[in-house]
Amino acid sequence: MKYLSALSPAETLLVLRDKNASIKEILKVTFMDLLLKQVLRTFEAQGQPSKKDAVGIYKYVEAGKNFVTYKPLQHENIFLAPFKKSASVQILFRNMVKMGYQNAKSQYNIHNMLRRSPNLDRCFSRSIIQSLTGGFSLTEDGKKLRKQLENERAQLETQLPPLIVNDHQKALDILKVIKGNIFLLSNIELDSLKQIDKELLAEMNKRDYHNDDDSFLDSFDFYSDSFDSGCGGGSGCSGCSGCGGD
Repeated sequence: MKYLSALSPAETLLVLRDKNASIKEILKVTFMDLLLKQVLRTFEAQGQPSKKDAVGIYKYVEAGKNFVTYKPLQHENIFLAPFKKSASVQILFRNMVKMGYQNAKSQYNIHNMLRRSPNLDRCFSRSIIQSLTGGFSLTEDGKKLRKQLENERAQLETQLPPLIVNDHQKALDILKVIKGNIFLLSNIELDSLKQIDKELLAEMNKRDYHNDDDSFLDSFDFYSDSFDSGCGGGSGCSGCSGCGGD
């Protein structure tokens, strides 16, 4: 998996879908990839985030065990910026999502950010008209990379599902290589991945994981709805680096 292993899931998404890669999907796969790599982690705690919230159990995001040594790509700093200011900060999950939308600014901005990635610098071009409309095109190098990514993805969509069920070790070997690009495979369900979730994290991080009962896939019980909401600030926001709070 030479090409899927070389790109972040957001970069892969841009090559596969170019201008049709939505800001929502880019933010989703970027955040999931950072959780998978344990650059960030989620946890639950009882509290009352704001006066308008009931006391209850809420999900938070904090720096993960690999945060200090991780070298982020520019688009990943959309989520990592507040933790660089303070590695001990803990952000309400819903506010993390809002912060991501605000820091990304717009689909146009995040597309430009990804196009300038060192991994993709020869893959896109922009005409004078496209510079005015926000469009861009794949170069010949970009078209070739798209074909290679499509071939690798098709191969994995055939091979990986039975391996997840029948041969965990082979599945783990693949997942360690492609990391968050697993979330771009059309026939891989999160429920299936939960079968090897803790084994995957243990293998990727080369340590005994059995003392940590937090599963990164459990972070997404309300994940899609959260990213669909975007950031409007206002009464639902109790404060994050990108939102003013109540």
